[in-house]
Amino acid sequence: MKVRRNGVGQFDQLTDEFLSALEFLTKLSAEGGGMTALCGACVRVLPVQRAAILIQERDAGLQPWATSDSVAARVEAVQATAGQGPAMDAVDAGVPVLVADLAETDVRWPGFADELNRVAVAGAVVAGSMVAVPLQLGVVRFGALDLYRVEPGKPEPYVISAGLHIADLVIAQLVAGSAKSVHAAAQWWDQPLTSRTIHQAAGIVLAQLDIRAPDAYARLRAYAFAHGLSLSEVAALVVDDRIRFDI
Repeated sequence: MKVRRNGVGQFDQLTDEFLSALEFLTKLSAEGGGMTALCGACVRVLPVQRAAILIQERDAGLQPWATSDSVAARVEAVQATAGQGPAMDAVDAGVPVLVADLAETDVRWPGFADELNRVAVAGAVVAGSMVAVPLQLGVVRFGALDLYRVEPGKPEPYVISAGLHIADLVIAQLVAGSAKSVHAAAQWWDQPLTSRTIHQAAGIVLAQLDIRAPDAYARLRAYAFAHGLSLSEVAALVVDDRIRFDI
């Protein structure tokens, strides 16, 4: 059951929010927990077709930790490579950021748009609308929840409201999972292999050039952008010693 848009009064709205919360937690429990399950639960409950979770990592910035499908994964890889996009703005401002059409982002985020066009030229069609919702607890901002719809158009208020509501539940699940036990924390906060590879590559670049960690990540992004590669692809090449920055 998707979130319904039939509530005209406050009572109906609260009822819909309660039902969506209950269904979200039920779906999440059925899928075994974890960030990938969170994305799946979002798609099942909210009026969206794709979802992704990005976590703010020290020096590396926002990195995709889980996605509902390969299309969302491609868009999140573009944000990580460009170092700009809706999720970055959402985390910085602490408010949702709306994208009516992913095909028209060149003015707002030129680097993000260039990378999306590159992906499209390579045969991966990226279209539709998006809302990036910050994942935050008070002043602490963990990352962002990105929700996608396949059709372009400004996300309607009820979609944004539902996204904010689910973002609160996501944070509650992340914090609760971390507090239960070491095993539960590992389930929620297990760093993806691509993210670990990026950190390893940054360490190698740091040692090769004797520079600060933020500068090492910037070098990786710049190389990726200049050569039409994703950040994770460049990181893998550095780790395999197929790219060096000191020669």
